[in-house]
Amino acid sequence: MQLNILLNLAVAGGVALVTHEGGHYLAALCFGERLKFRFEWGRLFGIVPVPRWVWTMPNMAEWKQRVVAVAGFGVEFLCAGIAVALGWLWLLLVASCHIIAYPFYAGDSSDFRLL
Repeated sequence: MQLNILLNLAVAGGVALVTHEGGHYLAALCFGERLKFRFEWGRLFGIVPVPRWVWTMPNMAEWKQRVVAVAGFGVEFLCAGIAVALGWLWLLLVASCHIIAYPFYAGDSSDFRLL
């Protein structure tokens, strides 16, 4: 039972990562830009290390930057909704925890800084 829970959380975490960063990437691509990602460690409450992929916002109109910033969580929650419709709640759980914890570890690379 516990192995099943851990496996579901690990898969949901991976799907959340790919859909979130993929959302940013695809939104930027729609505007003719390509994002380059780099790995960094965030710090949850300044203490707990959190692995994360960070990208630099391309130089484009402010409204386009907002679209690229929002696209990460937008696509993540769109996929979570699809997963729920298919009977898999784990992605919604992980995505919800992600958006709640995000402001506490994202630092200067926060997607929310542009909103």
